[in-house]
Order: sequence, then C-alpha cells, then structure tokens
Amino acid sequence: MESKYKNKKSIVLENDRLRAEFLPDPGGKMVSLINKETGYEFLVQRDGVNYLDQPFDGVYVEGECSGFDDMFPTIDTCYYETEPWKGIKMADHGEVWSLPWKCESAGDCLHLSVQGVRFPYELSKRIYFGDPNTLRLEYTLTNTSAFEFGFLWAGHLMLNIVEGTRLSVPHDCRQAVTILTNGRGSFGDLHNWPWFEDKEGNAYRADISRPPAVKGFEKYYFINKLEDGYCELYFPDNKNKLKVSFPFDTVPYLGILMNENGWDNLYNIFIEPCTVCYDSPITAKKYGQLSKVNAFATYCWYLQLTI
Repeated sequence: MESKYKNKKSIVLENDRLRAEFLPDPGGKMVSLINKETGYEFLVQRDGVNYLDQPFDGVYVEGECSGFDDMFPTIDTCYYETEPWKGIKMADHGEVWSLPWKCESAGDCLHLSVQGVRFPYELSKRIYFGDPNTLRLEYTLTNTSAFEFGFLWAGHLMLNIVEGTRLSVPHDCRQAVTILTNGRGSFGDLHNWPWFEDKEGNAYRADISRPPAVKGFEKYYFINKLEDGYCELYFPDNKNKLKVSFPFDTVPYLGILMNENGWDNLYNIFIEPCTVCYDSPITAKKYGQLSKVNAFATYCWYLQLTI
C-alpha cells in the first residue's frame, strides 16, 4: 500500500499484528515498525516534517539517521585495497543508504533493489510477513564483475528502548571488543560479557539499559562467530518483545551500540547483525575476517524481526 512518510513516498506492509513502512528513496529504508496490539514503535523516529536527505557520499549522521538502514559495503569511510578497485573510496556508512532503490510490489510482498555506484553489484531484498508476528527480509547480493569483491554488510537497526530493557544474545557471546565509547577505555578493549566498566572503573551489566542520566555510549562487537544467529530485546513492562534473527553461516557476527542518552540526545540501542566484526572491511581483514562475493556470483542472507 502506498503512503507518505514526512515528505517522502512510502510503502506500507501491514497485517493484524504488525505495520512496517519503507522508503524506496532514499535507501530502501524501513522507517517504522509498529506492534499494532500495543501501539509501540520499535524504530527510532526524528522530529521534523521533512526527511533530512544527504547526497551520495554524504555524512550519514548529518542526515535523518533513524529507523533501519542497510550499511553496505562498509560503515567507516575507507579505500578499497586491491585491484581492480584499489584506491576507490568506500563512502561513509556505505553506498546504499543514500541511493534510490527500485521498488516493485506483488500482493503482500515488496521487492527493493539497488545498483552499485563505485563498485559493480546489485543488492536486492524481498520483504514479506513470514507469519503474523514476523517480518522477513531476504537479501541477495550479486557481483556483476569478473573479480572477487570484499565487503561488509550490517543491519543498522536503531531501536527505541526504555530504562531496564534487557538484551539477550546467544550463549557463545562471551567476549566483546569496544569500537566506540564515551566511557572508560578505547578501541580494542575486551570485555567479558555482560560485565563492562564505566568511566570511574565501576563494573556494570551491559545487557540491561541504565538510566538516561548516565549518558552512556558504547559500541562493541562479539568477537566470535556465532553458533546461532539471534538477538532479543525484553521490555520491562512485558508488553513488547523483539527478536532479531539471521543466518549464522552468512551473517556470523553481531554488533551492539547501547546509547543511554550519550549521543545526540537519544536513548536507544543499535542492533547490527553483520558479516564481519569491525566497522570496515579493511579493518576486519587485518583481524583475519573477510566477507566476499565471488566473480559473477551471489551472496544471500535474511533478517527476521519477530514480536
């Protein structure tokens, strides 16, 4: 169903339990996910009547910076290291979040696709309700060149939370590495999940969101490949619960950014299923990680959101 989100054309998929809204332009982005039984909006919204656009190769955090964007083929700005694209810039938070996606609807299914600008690929996703409680996004990455292409994909889910929201992760997520923080420590620090340390060196549980007054901000990745691909949010009122599921064979890592009013006056969590455990494919390669799609081949994965 066609609709409007702020000043943008949108597409809505809806059943008795869930309402999901997408923007083909820009980014094929999911801007809203609502539990219709409780009225709860899971995805972060921004104020303003107009959507805050950025140009291609723009600065992601100066744009709308909300909802759920696909980060591909990088998160951090970097430069491709090998031929035939050696020295080509990989744009901030990737190429696809700022591009218009081709949009086709067929019944209760939405198909979105986009072509690469600086690199030869097509990224597509097929979106539908897997069951009344589950929205399923099926991804296909196609390499249209005669050369292997190394990349990073991360699902950039900006999710609303309240104080006391609990994060549950697979049992093998025992050690996490810091990527960004406004607290104690720096890039590369290791933590024994779920215990982290604050600016004063006091231990706290990172799996339960703290009061906004702490102004916490910490992004980290679990350093091991997952044996099971999921992450769950439990809300303290027991009225809302969200499970994010993904295939551990093609999306083997999980990143988390807990933002307890420490950045941009937001109180939220970023959940990022990802193909490598760092913010650029260049950094990941230095730590022995690589996701790649072979010449003229495809790489497939899915993401499920279940209430």
